[in-house]
Amino acid sequence: MNRKLKNMLGIGIVAVLIIYLGAQSFSNALSFYYEVGEFVQKADSLNGKVVNVNGTIVKGSTIWEPEKARLTFKLGDNNGTITVVSNEGMPGNYKEEIPAVVTGYFVNGTFQATVVVTKCPSKYGGDIDHGDHNET
Repeated sequence: MNRKLKNMLGIGIVAVLIIYLGAQSFSNALSFYYEVGEFVQKADSLNGKVVNVNGTIVKGSTIWEPEKARLTFKLGDNNGTITVVSNEGMPGNYKEEIPAVVTGYFVNGTFQATVVVTKCPSKYGGDIDHGDHNET
């Protein structure tokens, strides 16, 4: 193979990779938001896929392990609940009984969150309190 052909082949491979990665990022950005109950019904078909799930943090379900920056809680709605585990730390405005959206994937019965976004607690009443959570 001559040098010009090798360069063109290399550029082609890089271009294909860039297009593929761009499409993946765009697809993830446009991910559909599931309500918890809807997600529970479709969980088997969504196993391992990155999705967004919208619900409310269930009262009394929080386990905060600061030494591991691991947050475990239940996210629910009127039609179901899921267990969420995040190793990204606790959001600054985290509070039980407020709406939250989690982004991640469902594996072995647990939602592995890569992002936890909580709504502003002042909008829903109450003060921020990180001290009364169960610790393991």
